[in-house]
Amino acid sequence: MATIDPFFTPPIAKANLPAPILFHPLKHHLGYIKSFIQEHITNPISGVIAALQSIGTSQLDFYVGTLSPMQIAEEVILYLQQHNLQEPEVYYTYLAGTGTHYRTITLSDGTDWVLRWGVIVGRYVHLHPARYASQTIRVKAVSLKTAIAATMAAQQLNTTIDLQLVNHVRTQWLRLPPLTILKPTEGAGRLLELLNKV
Repeated sequence: MATIDPFFTPPIAKANLPAPILFHPLKHHLGYIKSFIQEHITNPISGVIAALQSIGTSQLDFYVGTLSPMQIAEEVILYLQQHNLQEPEVYYTYLAGTGTHYRTITLSDGTDWVLRWGVIVGRYVHLHPARYASQTIRVKAVSLKTAIAATMAAQQLNTTIDLQLVNHVRTQWLRLPPLTILKPTEGAGRLLELLNKV
């Protein structure tokens, strides 16, 4: 399998956020993922799988609050403007000043977000939820991919989500080993509960 560039987002998963924001909502944003599922339910599965692979394989922080990706981007841009950080060089110096090369800011809903240096030209503000922040949960990337794929498969087949369906998408779509148990309080089961909550 080809190596996935962690900063590459397939066209199917683009959020069309204003520059200079670099944010991967398919990895980090519950509301976006729910919309993604509805918008791409009839797309060829190959495109969906490519988008899911861009989520990667590590642990990540997942925002479950009500701010949209656009609202988050706009609040971060306002923060940059208020602190005179619109120029890439100034922003880089601001990050480097901590010795850690990142900063944490708080948005209007009380959630903390991490600002890093983005490596995409014109997208130098790499943004993601802070670890263990308010309205954020820590999840495994494979659990998130499993939950998205199983939700899409269930809607396509007009069926309920069970261990058999989950293992079908894991083995056939995602090339992952099957699960032996699916608990609604942890892992993919917890994320399935969130994604399918009305």
